[in-house]
Amino acid sequence: MQTTARLLQPPPRLSGCLLAAFYRDTREADLSDEDRINYFPASPLVAVTRILCGELRLFPPTGDWREAAASLPMPVLSATGPKDTPIASWSAGEVTACTVSFYYDAWLKLGGRADFSDIPASIATAMEAFDPETKPERGWDGFCDALAPAWQRARPTSWPGLSGVGDWARAALARAAFSNVGRSLRSIERRTKRATGQTRRSLEFYDAFENLHRIVVSHPDSSPAEIAQQAGYADQSHMGRYVRRATGFSPARLNRAIKTQEAFWCYRLLGERF
Repeated sequence: MQTTARLLQPPPRLSGCLLAAFYRDTREADLSDEDRINYFPASPLVAVTRILCGELRLFPPTGDWREAAASLPMPVLSATGPKDTPIASWSAGEVTACTVSFYYDAWLKLGGRADFSDIPASIATAMEAFDPETKPERGWDGFCDALAPAWQRARPTSWPGLSGVGDWARAALARAAFSNVGRSLRSIERRTKRATGQTRRSLEFYDAFENLHRIVVSHPDSSPAEIAQQAGYADQSHMGRYVRRATGFSPARLNRAIKTQEAFWCYRLLGERF
């Protein structure tokens, strides 16, 4: 039996709150220990994960899954803040889990704490919609229905709908730049950091990386040099440094892994957005 992996995208009413959800079910699948790794890129978003069955353990993606075997399992429900380096998780056996990605400022609006030590009741209750015996799409509909009233109350009137990390980054930078309180560069940087958890340069990095991913998916036959040029990098080496910073792998290694390795299922799902 094959694994189940789903990218669940938010309805318009929650597009300014959530990027997407990532659902993974390995029950009854014949997987090696290496196949039970889950690789994720660096991200400026807040990830709320509910483990529906089994266990997951975190480890550095540049390390070995055996390091995870010696670590403590993740809580059944947990929140993870933005990570400026890639991360990975591993399960010793079958596991079913769903991770919902929140924009950082939306997380704060919903009552989330900047240290991610607690999960707001509205989010925790909504996560209960996911069930190991229910199809992920049905669980996602229940989650969105449960969260929507809380987001409607918390959402500022002018809050935009968003189509991805790049859209969110640009909107956040624009709000910080055009605020009526303090127009100095230092003031803008402080507002940006407070609202997004990121510096301006970090937001620009994530915007550029998402655009690169879009170009790679849209132009699969282009050479690395052509992709680097289309994405606005100085050269292929410049692009390679960005990719390694975000994923821990060179572009060539990453592209091969996405096509051939089970552990890179999240990257394949992210490509579905484009």
